[in-house]
Amino acid sequence: MYGYGYGYGSPSYGYSLGNAGGIFGTLMVIAFVVAIVLAVLGYRKYASDGAERSFSIKDSSTWGPFLRFDKLVIDKILKALYIFTAIFIALLFLALALASLAAGVVVFLVTLVVCVILCVICELLVRVGYESVMLSVIITRNTSDIKQMLRNRPESQLPPFGTAPVPPTNPVPPAEPVTEAPAPEAPAAAAPAAPVVPVPPTEPKDESASAPESPASAPESPAPAEKADGGAAFCSECGAKVEPGARFCPDCGTKLN
Repeated sequence: MYGYGYGYGSPSYGYSLGNAGGIFGTLMVIAFVVAIVLAVLGYRKYASDGAERSFSIKDSSTWGPFLRFDKLVIDKILKALYIFTAIFIALLFLALALASLAAGVVVFLVTLVVCVILCVICELLVRVGYESVMLSVIITRNTSDIKQMLRNRPESQLPPFGTAPVPPTNPVPPAEPVTEAPAPEAPAAAAPAAPVVPVPPTEPKDESASAPESPASAPESPAPAEKADGGAAFCSECGAKVEPGARFCPDCGTKLN
């Protein structure tokens, strides 16, 4: 019975793998065709700007730039190939997952998870590889465009031959004119000072001899009292009335006779 079961199971397992392989081959062919169509549509819609003049066999004016490599088409080819490769890888893993349905649901689920992981990794690797190639292509394309621009410029706008003078890094400002300061004027000659005549010392004067005697030190002379009518007397100095028989004036104190 063991042999019967083993012999019965082996043809069935091999038949399922054969069906899965056939389905995968058919789906891979379909994915290849679909990837080509989608790559052409995607390039025309997203990658092509339509402003550049493309090569045409009927137009002989495009032969020269094409043969001289003035116009590079490698960047266009790389863009189209990247779109095709990205779409084809996604459809390839999808076809592999669908083909695994012939082996059972469990195999399909496992294959689906593995295909998703591998698809993400492959897409990243393809993107990095194409970007590395496109960097060199972009540099070459920019150099070609610069040469084309210089070739089409008139001679009056072309830079002069030879090395241009290098300007100094730190330009020196022009020196300001130096104005001479006016010479200081000579001081005017001072007038000669008048000679100083020495003054002979004066002898002290005897003030007691020359000074007049003050009226206080002079001997008082009694002023006679003037008598008026009626027997009343008046001071001869101040004119005050003096009582009869008084010896001094009551106002100024003059001695009366």
